[in-house]
Amino acid sequence: MAADFGIFLAVTAMLSWGFADFLAKKAIDKVGYKTSIVLNQAVSLVPTLIFASFFFKMPSFSAELILIIVVSGLSGIIGYIFLFRGFQRGNLSVVAPITASWSVITVLLATVLFGEALTVVQIAGIAATLVGVFLASTNLADLKHSITHRRSAGATEGIIAMVAWGISYALIKTVTSAIGPVMALLFLKIFAVGILFSWAGATKAKISLPAKYIFTLIAAAGFLDFLAFIAFNVSLGSQFVSVVTPIVAAAPAVTIVLAYFFLKERVSNSQKLGIIAILFGLILISLA
Repeated sequence: MAADFGIFLAVTAMLSWGFADFLAKKAIDKVGYKTSIVLNQAVSLVPTLIFASFFFKMPSFSAELILIIVVSGLSGIIGYIFLFRGFQRGNLSVVAPITASWSVITVLLATVLFGEALTVVQIAGIAATLVGVFLASTNLADLKHSITHRRSAGATEGIIAMVAWGISYALIKTVTSAIGPVMALLFLKIFAVGILFSWAGATKAKISLPAKYIFTLIAAAGFLDFLAFIAFNVSLGSQFVSVVTPIVAAAPAVTIVLAYFFLKERVSNSQKLGIIAILFGLILISLA
């Protein structure tokens, strides 16, 4: 039953991040990635502080745990910065599938760091989900055209975000095991936001409150980011990292569906196939 609850929480994180990315992309197009990410993470910190206040208990920190929190928090915020920058500079069909591939790095690290053993059914489900993430996040025709004509702006940002998030999410398991999912979220978020504000100051970013509608989008995305993180962290308590990760990484499929219905964007046949593969993978993982 606990394992099933872990799957449910992973799906919750997937849906939350899928909606959050959809809202964030709309805001980035209006006010740029620096204003969007700073306000997004600042808003996300507020419910984190409120929620954590009900469960707060000062944990015991070892030098090793502090180092892991620093590396995970730093790599996590680097991933956010380059994802938002990639969305502003590049074609979504190039940036999204590259960034979504962070799950592959996390799964590989989990097998090495934690020695997680998977069943054949779980391996099949994870593989189907990973393939689905790529296909659902990609319009293959657009991707081929971009690469052929050397207009792959944002690809570098996507690669950096992919590596950074792959490292960050693999290490979160250690933090949640040591101090619990809520305290892990609190200290990782505080550290990450501190780094983000330092980066904004160092780059002399001009941050100002946007119009009410745009701020609402950013605020909603920030709250969903908080919800996704707490669901992801708690799910790690009852499931393998290598099982949770592919589910959460399927968030781009949610974004594509939203864009199709609300922005009337065209969904290619390959993207539809990817969404089907993701659903199939989720079923296999749940049955295991």
